[in-house]
Amino acid sequence: MKSRYLGALLSIPLWLHSALLWANDVQAELILAPRAGQLFAISLPDDIDMLTLTRLAVEVNGIDVTAFLSWEEGDFLYAPPEPLGSGPHSIRLVLLQPDGRSEEVASWRFDQPQPDGAAGTAPAMADAQQIAAAEQWLRSASWSVNNTLEASYRLHEHNIKSDTGRQQLSGAGVGAAELQGNNWQFNAQGNYLLQSERSNTLTGETLDLGEYSLASRHQGEHLHTGVNLGHHSLGLDGLLFSPQQRRGLSVQAGSNNNRLATQFFALRPDSIAGARHLTGIDDTRNRMHGLSTRLQPFSAGEDGLAITAMYYSGEGSTAGLGISEEQSTGKGSGWGLMLEKSFWQGRLNLSGEYARSRYDPDISDHTDVMHSSDAWRMGFDFRPFSDLDWLDQPVDLVVGTDYQRIDTFFASLANPGLAADRDMVSVYSDFYWGRLLTNVQVTQETNNVADLEGMPTDRLQSLAWNGSYTFDQQSGSRAWLGTPYLQLSGLIANLDRHKTPQGYLGFNNDNIARSITLGGGANYAQWHWSGSYTQAEFDDRSGMGLGTDSRFLSLAASKQVSERLSLNSDLQYGVFSTEFEEQRSYSTNLNLGINSILVPGKLDFSMNYNMNLASGDNDLPDRHLVNAELGWTLLKASQNKPGVALAFRGSMENNHETTAYTSGRHRYQVFAILRINAPLAGGF
Repeated sequence: MKSRYLGALLSIPLWLHSALLWANDVQAELILAPRAGQLFAISLPDDIDMLTLTRLAVEVNGIDVTAFLSWEEGDFLYAPPEPLGSGPHSIRLVLLQPDGRSEEVASWRFDQPQPDGAAGTAPAMADAQQIAAAEQWLRSASWSVNNTLEASYRLHEHNIKSDTGRQQLSGAGVGAAELQGNNWQFNAQGNYLLQSERSNTLTGETLDLGEYSLASRHQGEHLHTGVNLGHHSLGLDGLLFSPQQRRGLSVQAGSNNNRLATQFFALRPDSIAGARHLTGIDDTRNRMHGLSTRLQPFSAGEDGLAITAMYYSGEGSTAGLGISEEQSTGKGSGWGLMLEKSFWQGRLNLSGEYARSRYDPDISDHTDVMHSSDAWRMGFDFRPFSDLDWLDQPVDLVVGTDYQRIDTFFASLANPGLAADRDMVSVYSDFYWGRLLTNVQVTQETNNVADLEGMPTDRLQSLAWNGSYTFDQQSGSRAWLGTPYLQLSGLIANLDRHKTPQGYLGFNNDNIARSITLGGGANYAQWHWSGSYTQAEFDDRSGMGLGTDSRFLSLAASKQVSERLSLNSDLQYGVFSTEFEEQRSYSTNLNLGINSILVPGKLDFSMNYNMNLASGDNDLPDRHLVNAELGWTLLKASQNKPGVALAFRGSMENNHETTAYTSGRHRYQVFAILRINAPLAGGF
């Protein structure tokens, strides 16, 4: 929930807050022609702080001239590289915001007289001004690309069944670029994938584009605008829309005071990678389009009432909607309305949302069955304390509740992961006291929201909790404990039948699930260790014998022996029992690892051992696996300087049976590998 991130919102730096207050109250004075060769001076208050001063900028006729300013005795002085032409001119003093926006602090207009006998030189001066403006437009540009390439050759194998060739080529690259000029900003990001074995590729192509995004932003005097192409999120998170990234196009525009913002979009409903369907909007059978508008009608502050309206329409795959096992093409549309209001500087947050959806899960059967359905959500969270201390430890408490009612057949192409058919209310609390963190949540949920005749209504009631406590660093006789911590979590969930229709012949529902986990660990010098124990029970009271019981123990330890040697290990042991089959099985898994730098900057070695044992009623063959790699760095990579390394990698497995990939108990394979890493970057 958005309200759960209240603590992050309250962590905005105080210096930024003070800078904004200063900007709203500053009294800057313009002085024309303070001395020979200088066009103007801007006199600033004596009490201006240095952080605010470094974020001020000056514009002349819409051109940023901050780089040409000089600072003398508390004043900005400007001497233009070329004389200004005669006529009216404008000057703006602005405060640059961290998000790229600018806030006007003061503005002035003045008329520049034409000097005697200078009429013939005015066009030349205007041309010089245009050239200077073009040179000043581009403030900065930067780019970076990190490329990795690995060529491997299988030198030898034993009892390995594989259809892949002996040699393989794989690699990837990630790139980014940024361009800033005056009030414009351009950003680009993307990656590519290389895999010679097409059976192992993501898109079926040896070399292909992965994901990419292009973004452009413009900051005007009253409006800011933006365009996104490629993978990006619309910033909508609710019943109708999920915040996941999709490939497509969106255009945004909004007022600088953030009281009104609108975006138009056309996106693919599903996830996609590769150069095929590059824009994400070329396939009409997999495209949704729409718009959203956010309005703060009464105030621009964070506590102001915010109203968000949204609409979409389109077609797309039903994969992920849970409608059927076979994939089909669905068609749908929907609209929604979201209201948010805060009080007391965000200590109380109220929210509500309504969504209306029309959806046909399969348009290929030409039945044109459009299900109309509704979804509601209401919630609030409250933070009663502000700057409270107890026993010299800070205390914070957040309590909240959330109610959702989603129709049985509600579905949205813009939010395929939303679970439908539920009427749910939950109450939660987060408590923080020094190093103690706790969370408790109580939930009740029923299904069959549409009250379908002949269908039963089930009820799920659950209680979940978790907490952690970190001790102070121990000393004296307990110094070996380092900085210990404890963790505790649990769940109790009861599922029973709330309403059973007359004549219903289906199965009954009456069960309860319980689980509890206790864990802890410590950090001491170069050591780290941790452990946890989980016990889970599923008690089936319907008489069908589906009850289960499981216990799981996990231990882990690692040590940084030196700068050149590190060790790690972990052990898991589990017991699983079933009521109906009266079976009990045991599993043991052991991992041991070592990483060593044999020659600093040149030779390194790593090895990992895994043992997997299964016994009891579900006995499986024991499995032992060893992986190792010896690497030799020929050239160490640095910026704009490729790195080259050679390596030998091998694996050996012992398995007491023959599988589809092996033809014997003992098998191994050895590879020779060439790695190239090329981090490239530049800019100005």
